[in-house]
Amino acid sequence: MTLRDQDQRDRIRTALDENQLVLAGAGAGKTYALVERMVSTVRAGTPVEHLAAITFTRKAAGEMRERFQQRMRDAAQTTTGEEAERLAAACDRVDRCFIGTVHAFCGRLLRERPVEAGLSPDFTEVEPREARALRRAAWDAFVEQRYRAGDARLDRLDALGLRTEDLFHFFEQRNTYREVPLKATHVPRPDLGAAVERVRALMDAV
Repeated sequence: MTLRDQDQRDRIRTALDENQLVLAGAGAGKTYALVERMVSTVRAGTPVEHLAAITFTRKAAGEMRERFQQRMRDAAQTTTGEEAERLAAACDRVDRCFIGTVHAFCGRLLRERPVEAGLSPDFTEVEPREARALRRAAWDAFVEQRYRAGDARLDRLDALGLRTEDLFHFFEQRNTYREVPLKATHVPRPDLGAAVERVRALMDAV
């Protein structure tokens, strides 16, 4: 069966002299296409240690590394000559290429130049669970500080029936998407008069 976008899929694998942007939904075969492109790059003579594939999760990175190594082994068995030698050698050195998360890739770059980046050479990346705990601690410390300072905004929140805890989710979202500018939206105070009258009428009926 030939897919409707087979020409585009073939281009991902063969057009190695150009940058490409691929947009596709889940299950469309993005990982497969990327692995094929990486194998084609090794076939063409690029040392495997010069490759870098960046993903969002460790699970995806592990899956990609396994599929890449297996695909090179399969290709080496069905190829002859210099290409087969390159693929076989790349299989032995696959641990020298980078396949990992964005955070791990940035960490690797910073470890090469920690002094220039103003970091301690033994720094580590913050794990997602640890990052949430740090945000929680920072939020609690901020709220406590505001209470001690007698911040009038806390009284306004109380008058609106809001707790500081109700704002923690917004605090987390704001930390995650801090580059997105905030946009104030005016929401008129709802008129609850009619609803109150209906509730009173119901209570009177009971």
